[in-house]
Amino acid sequence: MLVAACSGERANETSPEASTALAKIRVRMSPHLSWAPVFIALEEGDFQREGLDVELVPTMRSEESLVALVTGDLDVRPGPLSSGLLSAIAQGAPIRVVAGMGILDPAGCTYYGIVARRDLDTAGTPAVHRIRASEDGASRYVVDRMLAQRGLPLPALETIRLPDAVAAGSLGNGAVDLAAISEPALRRVTREHPLWLAGERAVPNFQWAVIAYSERLWKTQPDLGHRFMRAYRRGLARYAEGKTARNVDIVARATGEDPAIIRDACWLTMPPHARITWPTIDAFQLWANTQGLMERRVTEAQVWDSTFVHASDR
Repeated sequence: MLVAACSGERANETSPEASTALAKIRVRMSPHLSWAPVFIALEEGDFQREGLDVELVPTMRSEESLVALVTGDLDVRPGPLSSGLLSAIAQGAPIRVVAGMGILDPAGCTYYGIVARRDLDTAGTPAVHRIRASEDGASRYVVDRMLAQRGLPLPALETIRLPDAVAAGSLGNGAVDLAAISEPALRRVTREHPLWLAGERAVPNFQWAVIAYSERLWKTQPDLGHRFMRAYRRGLARYAEGKTARNVDIVARATGEDPAIIRDACWLTMPPHARITWPTIDAFQLWANTQGLMERRVTEAQVWDSTFVHASDR
């Protein structure tokens, strides 16, 4: 009887969060530094304290994750800006951008840049033929702006898609002349080949990444959206503390990288206010229009719902 009574007492002391079923939230995941605040919030239990069971959905192609967000198979899509995301909203998709993540900070370090093969003469306008780069999205826009500074038209170059792991080798054997790379792969590749152009100089303060919600979190169950945002911003606040031993350990394990590489890499500037820099997004969509990547332009009001960020300020 005594054991039963003690057990009952402990059961009554259980926290409300532990006695309530957690709401499942599916979040797109990619093992990159730009997801660090999500990894930190998850590891520190911030989502669980908000009553959320976050399932990280492994890397899928940008267009696949966008379709999943529109259909509701994904609830949250953190990651780089893309013309596909803006086009989907222009066509009436029930999704919205609800927070800004990282920016290419001209006062910071180089998170995304172009590396040249070490034997390439980069004086003036170099003779290059092949570049490792994306065919869509914010990264291609930044590459185009970087190359324009040196008189190189991106459409004139052959674009090759390669995994980060083989970028250094492809530069070394001449398979590509240039490689556009983000951290932490950038740190590894620049050990063998020189960084030539820096993204933050070509497009200062560009909104590199955003968080988008599906209809479920944005409209149908906004309470879940508010809870996710509160937890995310706690992770963002810890991220702002910099390369603490704890943060480095969490990010290294989440990305599968050597902690020394993570410690040495450029950490993307993520303003703690979590707002977006719309003028830079608008400049991106103007470029995407001229490139035939978007048919229609969108307004800030169509894309951006500040409700969740404003509520989480409190």
